[in-house]
Amino acid sequence: MKLTHSKVLDAPIELVWAHFTDLLMVGRCFPGAAVTEVHGNDFVGRIRSRLGPFTLEFHGTGALTVADADRHHARLQAIGVEQRGLGKVDIDITLDLAAAETPAEVARTRADLTTVLVFRGAPMDFSAGLAQRASDPLVSRFLACMAIPDGQAHQHGDDAPLDLVSTVSEMLGALTGFGRRRP
Repeated sequence: MKLTHSKVLDAPIELVWAHFTDLLMVGRCFPGAAVTEVHGNDFVGRIRSRLGPFTLEFHGTGALTVADADRHHARLQAIGVEQRGLGKVDIDITLDLAAAETPAEVARTRADLTTVLVFRGAPMDFSAGLAQRASDPLVSRFLACMAIPDGQAHQHGDDAPLDLVSTVSEMLGALTGFGRRRP
């Protein structure tokens, strides 16, 4: 399944690039994820997600396989296995950054993120459209974290499990009008 996201960030391109190529920072910024070891461009990590009453924890390895600083183009690939044997996932993330057109005194960056997910096993049999809509707020939080100034960025973290049911429920409620207060 292929997911695409674009966002203009209130940060200079150099800051966003530095954060995305800092693998520990990537782990701190993505909801439910943690990078536990880094060796050069290779990393070990985990991501926890809740699916209703179940908590799934994927452990895996990955690498920053492309980091073209001149073009601000990066590619991160990872493989994870659910700890109770419920499934496996391959993740391939491509990031392209460009300076956003703004007044000269404001530094903004356009971030285009493409994620290809391949799930094998039981827990994640979503349609691509539902997965795209459910991932929008999560990726938005991740990209906003990539734009946090350096002094504050290393304090940021989100160890809470990624709540897939809550994210999907909120998204469905917004689409159908459920959850809105009526006068």
